[in-house]
Amino acid sequence: MQITSISAPPDMIDLDPRNDEDFTELVKRNHRELLVYARALTRDEATARDIVQESFILAYDKITTFDVTRDFATWMRGIVRNKWREWVRRNKRYLLTDKEIAQIDADIAAWQARKANDENDLFESLRVCLHRLPGNLSAAIHVCYFEGRTGEEAATHLGIAPAALRKRLQRARVLLKECLDRKLSPTSSNS
Repeated sequence: MQITSISAPPDMIDLDPRNDEDFTELVKRNHRELLVYARALTRDEATARDIVQESFILAYDKITTFDVTRDFATWMRGIVRNKWREWVRRNKRYLLTDKEIAQIDADIAAWQARKANDENDLFESLRVCLHRLPGNLSAAIHVCYFEGRTGEEAATHLGIAPAALRKRLQRARVLLKECLDRKLSPTSSNS
């Protein structure tokens, strides 16, 4: 099985996981990617969270064995993978083949590399696309998704009928999808 490794982003190079503060920072920076990885292995959100939590505990307990010349994220994926294998044995679940695991490793590593290089930054693209929405659609998105209001509350706040709010949200989602598709397509000039 081939495991893909990526170089640590420049802001992670100076972090030493053997130092408690640095370990905490590395946990924060890698938690999401490890959850994605564990979720891909387990196909279950709760189990993925448990495995990642157990992996961080084990990593902390075994941090003196960490080779500082290695990539922390790659090391943690190895621990998550081993915890997943333990879970499979305990629960008599299916096993992924080495080829499938290698593909998941490669996908996660590629995702981390894109994130580290700020390529196709989804959140930046979303921010730009949100800014381009017409005012009434932007307001509907803001009160529902950023303020967390219910449909009724949002409609009352905007002074419109709930059906009109639903229509604005539908239009906004269509426009956002079209904008994101354009901005994130490989042939896009990011207009």
